[in-house]
Amino acid sequence: MSRIASYGTLAVLAVAVALAPADLLAQGCTGSTLEAPGGVFDPEGQSYFLKKGAWQTSFGMRGFRSHRHFVGSVEQSAENVANGTAESDRSGSEVINHSYIGGLAVSYGLSDRWSVSADIPWVYYIRKSPGRGVRPQGRTEASGLGDVRLSAQYWLLDPAASGSGNVQVGLGFKLPTGDDRVEDDHITNSTNPDGSFVFQRRPVDFSIMPGDGGWGIIASAQGFRSFGRFTAFASGSYLFSPQEQNDYLRNPTATNPNPTSAYYTIADQYVARVGVATAIRKLGLSLSARVEGVPSSDIIGGDMGRRRPGYSIGIEPGLSYNLGGTALSLSVPILVRRVRNQNVSDRLESIETGEFHVGDAAFADYVVIGSISRRF
Repeated sequence: MSRIASYGTLAVLAVAVALAPADLLAQGCTGSTLEAPGGVFDPEGQSYFLKKGAWQTSFGMRGFRSHRHFVGSVEQSAENVANGTAESDRSGSEVINHSYIGGLAVSYGLSDRWSVSADIPWVYYIRKSPGRGVRPQGRTEASGLGDVRLSAQYWLLDPAASGSGNVQVGLGFKLPTGDDRVEDDHITNSTNPDGSFVFQRRPVDFSIMPGDGGWGIIASAQGFRSFGRFTAFASGSYLFSPQEQNDYLRNPTATNPNPTSAYYTIADQYVARVGVATAIRKLGLSLSARVEGVPSSDIIGGDMGRRRPGYSIGIEPGLSYNLGGTALSLSVPILVRRVRNQNVSDRLESIETGEFHVGDAAFADYVVIGSISRRF
């Protein structure tokens, strides 16, 4: 197989992940809504680059179940309680998120080096809290359009002269198109005269909110280099969120809400991948390392608002197949490290008590990502 064909297959692998839009919580309570960028591709393996006047469309889907609770890097499980590293076993009281994210991505080649893209996500989330005693399981849901992203990309080297390696940089915007005020009925510990439980109408948790209510600036970069039949690649994105928090109270009925967490934060996010890919005829294979998360502090703007900062590191095997000019792909990031960091409330409590404090967050074991892409 020619090197050019290998590049085309590599790009299928990269784009499969890059164009499967995510919204929140990609890997649980601390995941990024971003994706690492991936090179545009020709489904017939003729070029890694999107040529002038060419269109590319991709539809991606991802799903995961976040249920493992971590404080710092320690899972709150019975085993870790027994060895003294965990505070409590939360396997029986964990809050579980089921996340299903689909999205359409469209790219257009302004020239052989410039392209523009639009990523339009659609989300469906379910958040469950366990039943206790005779109390039934709590359940809240949210669905709808996520935060749309518009961007422009530029190859630093001339594609015609740099087929064995190149670097692309990008700049874009995140629009606040997703609803950040979705409400649902939350079960409480109070009961009605007939013994039934009282439900309270209030905003859903921000880990299942379709949008965060803020504008953002997205900086991205990716590069690849061929070494015979193998190609190394790396990519990353960072979302700068100048707005500090939204303007919708998390719990409208609360008296004297904590000013550090009364509203939901509009946080920075990041994601990066590095790996290697190869091709066997029409079948592409890749293996990469992946890191994504939400920092404790934003680069631009303040840190107030309810936030679960942290990150995950995963090993991501992937494969793709060219079927009559249409690229099909699948990857499964398997998380090998999950960390919940301090937020502003944790830092203030640590200062006040003189003891280190950090909250918890839920993570998935793995994520399933699939996409179908075509160029015309």
